[in-house]
Amino acid sequence: MEKVYNGIVIFGEMGAGKDALAEQFTSLRKNSKIYNMGVLCREMMKVSKINPSWRDKERYIGQTTADKLREMDVNIMCDYILALIYESGQNMYGFNLSGFEGENYNKELLRQLSLIRNHELSIIVGGRTISDFNYFNNKGYLIIGISISNEVRRKRLVLRDGENTVNASSSLHNTEVDATYIVNNLCHEIIVNHGTILDLKNMAENILKKYEF
Repeated sequence: MEKVYNGIVIFGEMGAGKDALAEQFTSLRKNSKIYNMGVLCREMMKVSKINPSWRDKERYIGQTTADKLREMDVNIMCDYILALIYESGQNMYGFNLSGFEGENYNKELLRQLSLIRNHELSIIVGGRTISDFNYFNNKGYLIIGISISNEVRRKRLVLRDGENTVNASSSLHNTEVDATYIVNNLCHEIIVNHGTILDLKNMAENILKKYEF
C-alpha cells in the first residue's frame, strides 16, 4: 500500500496547468476542495483594472506581492493556506492546539490533519518555492509536479492572459526557477500536460486511485 497522505499540493511553472489539474481532481472526488496559494496575490493583481500604470503588469504585481509577504515570514503563505484547511477540522472536530508546544505541537497537528482527510480531499494549488515544498512535505501532503514544454506553455498563457501580460511576466523570477527545479527533481509524482483535458483527467484519476484518495 502507498503512503497515506493528508492531501495534494500541485507545483508547476505559470501556465503549466495547475488550476486545470486541480479542477480534474474536484470533478472526480466530490469531497475535494481547492485552496490556491496565490489567492492573496491575485487579489492585489486586480488593481490593474482601475490603475493604468499597472496595466498588463498583473504577473509582476503578483510576484512582487509574494516576495514582500515572504520577507515578513518565508512560510506565511503556506501558513495561511493550512489555516484555511485547519478551520474545516475545527468546525467538524473542535480542534485546539493551544495546549501544545514544540515537537508535541507538530505531532498533534499532523494527527489532526490526518483526520481532516476523512471528510475532505484538500487540493493546494500553486506551490512555488523550496520552502513551500519542505513545508507541505513535512505536513504529510502528496507533492505533484505538472510539467509542460515552454512552447506549449507560452501558447496557453497567451490564450489565457494575452500577449502583453505574458511579455511583461518574468520566467526568471526566483519562484519560477524554484518551481522548475522542484518539478524536475523533488515531486512524488509528475504529470506531463501536453495532451487534452481528457488525458489530464485520466492521469488525475490514476493518482487518486494509486494513493486511495
